[in-house]
Amino acid sequence: MKRFLFIRAMVMLVVVGASWGVIENTTYAANLSMENAPLKEEYGRERLKAEKEVEDETDAVEVMKKIKPGQRLPSMILKGLNGKTYDVGVTRNKALVISFWASWCDPCRLEAPMLNELYSKYKDDVDVYGINVTRYDRLEDVQKFSRSLDLKFPILLDEQGALFERFGGVAFPTHVMVDHHGQVREIIIGMLSEQELERKIKTLQKKKVSLGAE
Repeated sequence: MKRFLFIRAMVMLVVVGASWGVIENTTYAANLSMENAPLKEEYGRERLKAEKEVEDETDAVEVMKKIKPGQRLPSMILKGLNGKTYDVGVTRNKALVISFWASWCDPCRLEAPMLNELYSKYKDDVDVYGINVTRYDRLEDVQKFSRSLDLKFPILLDEQGALFERFGGVAFPTHVMVDHHGQVREIIIGMLSEQELERKIKTLQKKKVSLGAE
């Protein structure tokens, strides 16, 4: 009889112990889930942040696509030395000649007076923008350069070099010929003679005249 009671007591202890283990494990699991809730929430925020960064990088790649002849000049706001702001891609009824330059560039210094003269001659039909890539220059040198050559056409500052990069960003000077519809016609790397510059400006003019006649 005593043996029977002993065995019964042991069975009850095992059952109670097992039940207590289930309860304890259930409580631990619930607590663990509660403890992990902030981690899950944080992970969710991090995941959304990572996805947003990927989207932003994708947008940046789209923005930085290279511009080729036949494409429209993109809208980009640049500050001028004169304190004004310019949108290079704004709709205009004029052709546009862009010259990317730096103050330490000897060919740029030789070419600037030619651009100055041609701008004075053709400014009714053609705009000229001298765009300094300030990322590779110093503002005080840009100002000295402009003053010393008495440049009449607007000098714009591509401070981060973003627009220059979109046109290849290879060497100074780099010229971009844009028709009066805002479409890029040519991208020319290297110095041009005054005769070549004038011929290209006249070609842009002729395109406008022929289109206007139609």
